[in-house]
Amino acid sequence: MGSPDKLSFMGKYIIKADIKLLTALHIGGTEEGFEIGGIDNPVIKDKITGVPYIPGSSLKGKMRSLLEWAYNKVEIKKNEKTKEWEGPVSHDPKHSIGIVFGIAAEYHQGENLPGPTRLAVRDVYPKNEDGYNQVKEWEKYMGDKIFTEIKTENSIDRLTSAANPRSMERVPAGSLFSAEFVYDVFCPEDIEYLKILFEAMVLLEDSALGGSGSRGSGRIKFEKIRIEARDKSYYIGGDKLVLPLNQNGINDPRQIVERFSEIFSQK
Repeated sequence: MGSPDKLSFMGKYIIKADIKLLTALHIGGTEEGFEIGGIDNPVIKDKITGVPYIPGSSLKGKMRSLLEWAYNKVEIKKNEKTKEWEGPVSHDPKHSIGIVFGIAAEYHQGENLPGPTRLAVRDVYPKNEDGYNQVKEWEKYMGDKIFTEIKTENSIDRLTSAANPRSMERVPAGSLFSAEFVYDVFCPEDIEYLKILFEAMVLLEDSALGGSGSRGSGRIKFEKIRIEARDKSYYIGGDKLVLPLNQNGINDPRQIVERFSEIFSQK
């Protein structure tokens, strides 16, 4: 990581990708559950259009959590007062996870200043580009302004065998969403740190996004990854300082991780 007093804005990488739902997705909202006859577990929706979306905070938080476990950055310890086990995350300002995803304000101290958070994750809306409109596809097969399905589950009492049915709203499998990640570069090391974003994508593909992942929901795949390099001159003019990028049609997260040095090498 560059020293805080030597950080200087170099540009941004804009990373776009399709998110395909391999199984139905549930990321919870709240309001419908309070209406008479409302769904117990509604998905989050845009308040104006009623269209479901994936909050950037949900996507970023899940990816960060997977990286923290993968890099052994989760501390498990016993609270001496309550005698209960706790699992706080280690806020390491010198590790690429903290630099890329950000750390809590109380850890910005002394020489441990990591500088600005590098990664921003946009809210993810249904795909509407390249001649494909996901909202129209939903309406084509499910009806006007119908964008979700209802899954009914039963919780069985182990002693009485009594069933306790519950309903859950989900976005159907096969749906496509458009994701966008914005990555700021303030020093040459930041280009290397970008690798963990694609590592997080690989981890997420073998995990689950949203709720009820252990019961089948939330399996996703990143497709058609497009990376664009915008150096400082793109925004404020002046001399060009080209950020390295040689994607050469490589658009799968696993392949990007494996060939990262080739893609982001300065030729």
